[in-house]
Amino acid sequence: MDEGSYKVIYKGEILAGFEKQAVFREVARILSIDEKVVAKIINGERRVLRKGLDETSARRQCIQLKKAGLRVALGVPQNWQGAAAPPAREPAPGPKAPPAAAAEPERGAVVKPAAAVALPAKLPFEFSGNGSEYFRIWIVNILLTIATLGIYSAWAKVRNRSYFYGNTRVHGAAFEYLASPKQILKGRAIVGGVLIVYSLLSAFLPFVEVAFLAVFTLAFPWLVTRALAFNARHSAWRNIRFGFTSTYKEAFKVYMLWPALAMLTLGILAPYAFYRQRRYLVENSSCGQTRFTFQATGRDYYRIFMLLSLWTIAVVALFVVAAMVFMPLAILALPIYLCGFAFFTVKTGNLFYNASRLGAHRLASVMEVKGYVRLVLTNTLLTALTLGFFHPWARVRTTNYRLHHLSLVPSGDLESFVAGEQSQVGALGDASADLFDFDFGL
Repeated sequence: MDEGSYKVIYKGEILAGFEKQAVFREVARILSIDEKVVAKIINGERRVLRKGLDETSARRQCIQLKKAGLRVALGVPQNWQGAAAPPAREPAPGPKAPPAAAAEPERGAVVKPAAAVALPAKLPFEFSGNGSEYFRIWIVNILLTIATLGIYSAWAKVRNRSYFYGNTRVHGAAFEYLASPKQILKGRAIVGGVLIVYSLLSAFLPFVEVAFLAVFTLAFPWLVTRALAFNARHSAWRNIRFGFTSTYKEAFKVYMLWPALAMLTLGILAPYAFYRQRRYLVENSSCGQTRFTFQATGRDYYRIFMLLSLWTIAVVALFVVAAMVFMPLAILALPIYLCGFAFFTVKTGNLFYNASRLGAHRLASVMEVKGYVRLVLTNTLLTALTLGFFHPWARVRTTNYRLHHLSLVPSGDLESFVAGEQSQVGALGDASADLFDFDFGL
């Protein structure tokens, strides 16, 4: 049997009890195509919606489309071997098809026109949050954290993360943040307890400071690894959890050894140290059981750092000259500094995402320096003028800009990838009992 020649066939009808526009929206989501294209396809004519699928993917899409309100059939290969022809039952009319309804095959089905609906070249990320809505969450989090002497901060973190995750969608599905506030609170209580003991002991035993610094230096790579694993394991998309696995040795090299070498070489190795950290984050991350890979090189980061260095020299020179000629002119250094910050963020951000791969799938980021400069300047100005109260709007605007310029570029059938990873959910589950939630994530 040809395992890759199954088809999903639209039989020219919308099931009874379904509203046409709602069907168009749901089918557009399932097939990842524009709703206007769906309206042209769902016009009463029998046609092939998808072809070249394996049996599992084809049956799954048939079930999804039936639930959405389409009458569809499974087209099996013409050389399909079976003891008897498979049943060709139609689901009973009604507002919803049975959850476990099997798609009925049509042996050697030939339907015209036979044009399959393919995934678009890019699946854009979407963000639906707004500043006013997030402001209410933000201000309540601050007030309750103050009122509870910091205890509510764990719940505040989960509310913040859940808001931004839940309003971020790709391929019709939102992300989820699954961490428990109580779990976060336990981790913070442990860290707080250690700091209190350190403060008490260092007041009477001066050598404790040196011992604490040595222990913290050795423990820092482990803390980073645990934090990354915590955040990854409590993030999910379409019921697929992310993951992060690394050894202490890897983390020590990336977060201790390379930064130390960068300082010893007076910054010459700083771009390479930054590159190693970016690569470490990506290549130790996974979506389900599929690992990410990173295609950038150290040379790519050296180019960005060299241009940034020239920009920094220009800012310093302008500040010195302005201070010598007319001191108030030195304030011009601030917007120029912000432009340099925007340049670095855009260039390293685009490189980070464009070099990341998930199996055969990849990401595409097309942020522009000019647009990001305007964003940074207006956010900084308005936040200063409102004494910080514009911060929620600034954060939403920044997130919206970055996601508006980010896309997922699928390679082949994304639904098959999703189904394959979802089958591994039980193996991942709640395997993590980590208590650390520091923000070192992607």
